[in-house]
Amino acid sequence: MAGRMFGERPVGAVTLVETPVSRSYAQKARVAFLVVAASVALVVAATASVALPLVLAVVVGLLSGGVCGLVVACLVRVWPALRVLWWWALEIVAAVTVFVGMAYLSRATHPAVPLVLLALVLGVVFGVGRVRRRVSAWVWCVVVRHRLRLCFTEFIRSASRLHPGRLPLILWARPTPAGERVWVWLRPGLDLTDLDGKADKLAVACWAGEARMVRASARHAALVRVDITRRDPLTGLVASPLSAWVAWMRDEDAPVSPAMPPLGLDLLDVPEPAPEQRNPRR
Repeated sequence: MAGRMFGERPVGAVTLVETPVSRSYAQKARVAFLVVAASVALVVAATASVALPLVLAVVVGLLSGGVCGLVVACLVRVWPALRVLWWWALEIVAAVTVFVGMAYLSRATHPAVPLVLLALVLGVVFGVGRVRRRVSAWVWCVVVRHRLRLCFTEFIRSASRLHPGRLPLILWARPTPAGERVWVWLRPGLDLTDLDGKADKLAVACWAGEARMVRASARHAALVRVDITRRDPLTGLVASPLSAWVAWMRDEDAPVSPAMPPLGLDLLDVPEPAPEQRNPRR
């Protein structure tokens, strides 16, 4: 009881698949089993009846339909969990690659070789400024994808008119001088107006200063671009190379043009122009 607070779920528990989504996919799995089993059974029984007796063809059709329907139903039922694994596929593949690579090097050479190599790579990443900034920019792209997915989940959960689990598809993210840029494909039932007024929430969730959402394509309304701003690239001081070029081209021995005449003149030294003679009127 001490670990629970106003609910059945313990404090700090993490649910991979929410209960409404799980129930929805359980119902879809039952429907998929019936449809696939009936379709496959009819097709297989009709095909097998050409070469087999009718009773045996019906039995073969029922068995084939049951197996195919069960496989499809299992895939539909576990799809929410598979989708979560797909969301974290990059991190899982990276972790497995590092672990398998270190284990292979440890068996092939010496147990200290993988540790030294890992320390060398980390030293280059954290020690070289250019490499550190590049790696940090791509790491932020991975983090922003997950943060945007959490935001979209909250938005869809708060909108009761939308079907549970129809999250936007996050296509790609790349770093920009100001932050990150993410392309999102909206599912049916969502449009850009549903996300209007939620840019501040996206910025807070992504630990950024500002977020903007605009259409990324004039042809496809479902393609939306999200710009995450973390810094202003125009505030930094950039040394101009012109000063170095001017100093290099400057040569004191080079001939120069004669001095310009003085701009300031004494009015007493300037002769007064003579007035023009006009013919008198006749």
